[in-house]
Amino acid sequence: MYVRGGLKRFDARWFGLLMALACFACRSPADRTLRDTEARSWSAHCDAQMSCQLKLVAGEHAPDKKDFALHVTGNLVGICDVDANKKVDATTDCRPLVCQGDDDCPPMHGLMHGTCINGLCREPAGTLGVDDAVMLCLAGTGLGITHPDRLPLAFNCGSPCKVPSACRQP
Repeated sequence: MYVRGGLKRFDARWFGLLMALACFACRSPADRTLRDTEARSWSAHCDAQMSCQLKLVAGEHAPDKKDFALHVTGNLVGICDVDANKKVDATTDCRPLVCQGDDDCPPMHGLMHGTCINGLCREPAGTLGVDDAVMLCLAGTGLGITHPDRLPLAFNCGSPCKVPSACRQP
């Protein structure tokens, strides 16, 4: 049974609900906590283009660095200790971001979340390369080059790159 004007009110409520759902689906990514293999964590406010404002909440900076920057080397998403210019000097200053789910990774390509594969934040479109092997071989060893013996393993990962078994696996 329709009452006069009832259909218009019904349509308006559905329209409002659909608009609310659409706004929820297109909202910008929320604040999140990022963690690396060195047990450091950051409060991150990220947008959909992987631009994040990072604030260290647990852990420390490398002694000669004062800031952080996200870095995609190929397949892995890492976080690097950088100086004031925010440029990554060397991949040895970077460590992979760890995760339990996609919400733990920074967003890319206009998506709401990143991609978590095997406990690491990844760029699925990227291929595994030497820089990824460097980050994996230094993962969990502390800041900087604390285990120089692992670098030759990473540099010789081949083409296509196969991460040496002594290193964390992707």
